[in-house]
Amino acid sequence: MRKYILTLTLLLSVLQLSAQQHMYLWRNGDYTKIPLNTSAEMPFSAAGTRVTIGGTTYYASTIDSLTFTAPVLDTTDKVVIRYNGNNATVSVPSSVSGVTYSVSGAHVALTSTNVTDELEYVLEGKSSAGSFTYTGSYKCKFYLNSLDLTSNQGAAIDLQCGKRIELILPEGTQNTLCDAPGGTQKAALYCKGHLEIEGAGSLTLTGRTKHALSSKEYLQLKRTTGAVTVLAAESDGFHCGQYFQMNGGTVDIANVKGDGIQAEITNDPLDEKNGQMIIKGGQLNLDIAAADVKGLKCDNDLTISGGRITIAVSGAGSKGIGTDGNMVVDETDNPTDINITATGGVYTDPIYWTTSKCMGIKVDLNLTVSAGRITVVNTGEKSKGIKVDGTYYARGGTVNATIEAASTSN
Repeated sequence: MRKYILTLTLLLSVLQLSAQQHMYLWRNGDYTKIPLNTSAEMPFSAAGTRVTIGGTTYYASTIDSLTFTAPVLDTTDKVVIRYNGNNATVSVPSSVSGVTYSVSGAHVALTSTNVTDELEYVLEGKSSAGSFTYTGSYKCKFYLNSLDLTSNQGAAIDLQCGKRIELILPEGTQNTLCDAPGGTQKAALYCKGHLEIEGAGSLTLTGRTKHALSSKEYLQLKRTTGAVTVLAAESDGFHCGQYFQMNGGTVDIANVKGDGIQAEITNDPLDEKNGQMIIKGGQLNLDIAAADVKGLKCDNDLTISGGRITIAVSGAGSKGIGTDGNMVVDETDNPTDINITATGGVYTDPIYWTTSKCMGIKVDLNLTVSAGRITVVNTGEKSKGIKVDGTYYARGGTVNATIEAASTSN
């Protein structure tokens, strides 16, 4: 047993020297990603039945294998769409039923009538004149497997399904989507239903007609999400109906002409968390230079219970954070650190001649801070740090900002 542990320790040392950063522990077809710097030693129990790796103890009999390279996506029983320049191909395995498709050059339209199986689709390859349109009525999964897709007609990806869609970015993949300019599409990546993004890969978006990413219903970034970047958008970076929830990942948004992220109320008042924004973790970096817009904008309540948020607003009349409802800041899920710089001046509406000032945070109802840290630096002409139209409840945490509120309470 000691010899086995020594062998593993030496192997890990060699891998660290060769620039490997993670180990993958496989159990029942799934894996746990473990940093090598936390697993240099893997002690077994006296009986050899348990082993501790990266601070977690496992039964040795449940471990299938340990690998040191990023997992390769298994495409078995998945519909695969491959792009190659001006052409695309679709492969439907015999185990999948109810799927039809048409291909014109590198533009793929796929329809599923399957309402019993949660089908899985893989999009991969590269095209500068292609797109993917999906129509279905049942929840499904899409894997972006090193996809580089720029459309010359409409959205790059248009998911016409009102159910839950899992968008998975496999680890080690870099994916890029860009729509066509001057179209009628709502985004480079559009989803009619609930869009949930996960996976440790990356996704880079450019919206040349309107938004970079838009979902008609909620948009959720799961804890396992890697990096999502918006390079530019003619309107919002992310635009979603119902609510936006961020559990993890890194989001960078810049060069947008609208809001960084907007969550708007739907037409159905009974929709869950309607118009809300919930941030539980991850890192959010917004650089907003347009006039009279917001970094984070929601039509209802905003709750931040973890995560590192950095927002720079330089446009006249713009706000780092703006909510029509209440705002709550605590550390229920993760440490919270909010940093905002507001350098814009006064905006004058060209039609109504009303004016608005640049601010770090603008809350229409009440602001409650129970934990975490908020720092707002406002240097723009007549700019403000934090403005609360209702009551500011100072119950904990650290707030470094000028605060203007209708009332203050502990």
